[in-house]
Amino acid sequence: MATLHRDGPLRASDLVRSLSASRDTLADTLARLEESGAVTHEQGVPRPRYRLTPVGEHVGSACVAAVAAIARTDILPIALKKWPMLVAVAVGRGASRYNEMKAQLPGITARALALALKDLQAAGMVHREVGHGYPPTATYSLTEKGLRFLPVLDRLCTAASEAACVEATST
Repeated sequence: MATLHRDGPLRASDLVRSLSASRDTLADTLARLEESGAVTHEQGVPRPRYRLTPVGEHVGSACVAAVAAIARTDILPIALKKWPMLVAVAVGRGASRYNEMKAQLPGITARALALALKDLQAAGMVHREVGHGYPPTATYSLTEKGLRFLPVLDRLCTAASEAACVEATST
């Protein structure tokens, strides 16, 4: 979305080149973005161009800021995964226990949450503290590094939520 926001309408082949993504991954992503109402493409032409809808433009500007903050950092490899950045936002918004995070992230599996937390800990974005009670309880908090990325990630999540609300009310 950041690329379409920054560069305007593009063909799938141009997106593959600029993003270094596989055709299958890009086709799946574009299909999902079309379903969500964020992207549209030209109909009835051999090589259609994809463009952001007004809903996509709203989210696209937040994507540009997130990409700029994350690009060329050591967290880029985990930022490209599906869940870690969403888990970081959940922790930043106050979820400190595992089940609190799971409740804030519909669709995340227990395994995906555990892996995301491990990735965030390894990147130094989340701190895990185990209590001494019985049973022992683990709580999570953002480190200074995690707090540096929270504003831009939170803005992106807020923009996506707002776009989802706009799309839901327009259908």
